[in-house]
Amino acid sequence: MKSRNTTRLVTAVLTFFVFLSLSGFSNCDHKKDPSLEPPAWPVWVHTHWVWENSGTQESTLNNINGFLDHGIPVGATIIDRPWATDSNTFIPDPALYPDLRDYVQLFHSMGIRVIMWATSIVNDTASNFQEGKDNGYFLSSGKTVPWWGGKGALLDYTNPDALNWWHGQMDNILDMGIDCWKVDGTDPFVMLLLPAIGFGGKYITWAEYRDQCYRDFFDYTRARLGKDRVIMARPVDDQVLKIGLPLVYTSRDINFAGWVGDNDNDWGGLKHALNNMFSSAQFNFVSYGSDIGGFRYDGNNYKDVFIRWAQLGALCPIMENGGNGEHRPWMFDDETLDIYRKYVFLHHELIPYIYSQAAYSYELDKPTMRPQAGIYTYLLGDDILVAPFYETGNDRTVVFPFGTWIYLWDESKEYSAGIRKINFPLSEFPVFIRKGAIIPMNVTNDATGYGTALSKDFTTILVYPEKGEKKFGLYEEMEKGSLISYVKNKNSLTLKSTPTKRSLLFRVYGEPVPQIVQSGSGIEFAKVSSMEELAALPCGYYVDGKITWIVLKDATAGAEIQVIL
Repeated sequence: MKSRNTTRLVTAVLTFFVFLSLSGFSNCDHKKDPSLEPPAWPVWVHTHWVWENSGTQESTLNNINGFLDHGIPVGATIIDRPWATDSNTFIPDPALYPDLRDYVQLFHSMGIRVIMWATSIVNDTASNFQEGKDNGYFLSSGKTVPWWGGKGALLDYTNPDALNWWHGQMDNILDMGIDCWKVDGTDPFVMLLLPAIGFGGKYITWAEYRDQCYRDFFDYTRARLGKDRVIMARPVDDQVLKIGLPLVYTSRDINFAGWVGDNDNDWGGLKHALNNMFSSAQFNFVSYGSDIGGFRYDGNNYKDVFIRWAQLGALCPIMENGGNGEHRPWMFDDETLDIYRKYVFLHHELIPYIYSQAAYSYELDKPTMRPQAGIYTYLLGDDILVAPFYETGNDRTVVFPFGTWIYLWDESKEYSAGIRKINFPLSEFPVFIRKGAIIPMNVTNDATGYGTALSKDFTTILVYPEKGEKKFGLYEEMEKGSLISYVKNKNSLTLKSTPTKRSLLFRVYGEPVPQIVQSGSGIEFAKVSSMEELAALPCGYYVDGKITWIVLKDATAGAEIQVIL
């Protein structure tokens, strides 16, 4: 008995301090309303990306078509090295990509964005190396350094002539209309020059060089092609130069499509990715992910690691899958394929939430992934709690913060603050929604259970009402967003939206069957008996067990809906 009481006391004390440490992450600490101004990056970066470590134009297309043929959406692809005649000649290798321009156009016609690998090192074997060295376009008079892609010199960004020369070569690819550069992490090699000397004899530090490099790829590409272009770069990684410490690469104001470096394909690699993601959160980066299934390959295919990594990827701002080894889910088995497809759909459904929370987090100088007490546990934005798997087995200990947390895959399961050990089958993942939350989603089918194909013409707004007021800033690309809110009292729930071009489908969970649903001016909404009937109406509602569905197709003048309980 004494041992049991001691255990309870220790658990209670631990729980108290866990909750104390989490208080700073709660939504109530946010002291300003969202600006709703367009974010600095496009929505497409949050789609599902697929890629190969080394490929050809045919294998890239076959890889994409493999996912599409298996019913898995694809929003972008990375054309990784080697694709050029040598590193950073910006000339496609005719043996690998003889028709790159045509393929970029083909991918765009399929709704797929194209990301091209690049760095700022020119190898001494490259066709443009001697011209750059003869004209003084490289740091330290063209001194070369060894790196994992050969031996080369680093561009001198402080030399205006060098920059014009570099941009002229980049234009060869930018003229094809690509969408993003994957700027790989070679900038730390500037430290091997000992010292790095730029234009006019200026000494260049790594901090200066990394800012010059990434910012130039970002700024010049957007100046040429528009604000829906970005760069893909590391936020934080601890691998390059192997010095054993996390290194910060890009600045948070230009890295909106980050990935956390090269990881092994086993559990150790997944944990390494989590470590780098959590380190990136410490520096308030808002949009990054990791190579699902790992970049490196040890010759083994680990089904459980791949599935748990894909599930993690779906709950990150960036979901990208590629690297060495096998990354095609259908090549594992049908179960892996089904689970993978389901979580890609979940990620795509959550894009309005992720995009908006990343934008709001950026304004607040917070990360979108917010590490919490508990091993490898984080909040995705304000209201989604994620406890990813990091080792084999289906049991996971979850530390729940203050409040009530609703299990994503079974809303009848609710958890209060505390520490719980829960079993999750391979098809499920520890994801929980805070009671009180507003979660906007793009639902296009019934894959996750949060709607059907009838939902595709609407933005589905999940509402888990709690007494009081809740606001959510729904951000839009290239235009002002809208503020979605509710006020819940004892016998009523008022839903509101500022003007939006979106057609709204509110999904209110856990409330009594309404007596009346009406507009703010008192016009009653029709009650129907099926989703098919509801989807056909300009406004109306339908009750399905604990869920009340309310549709409003035209909210261009704003909306106010009163639900009398």
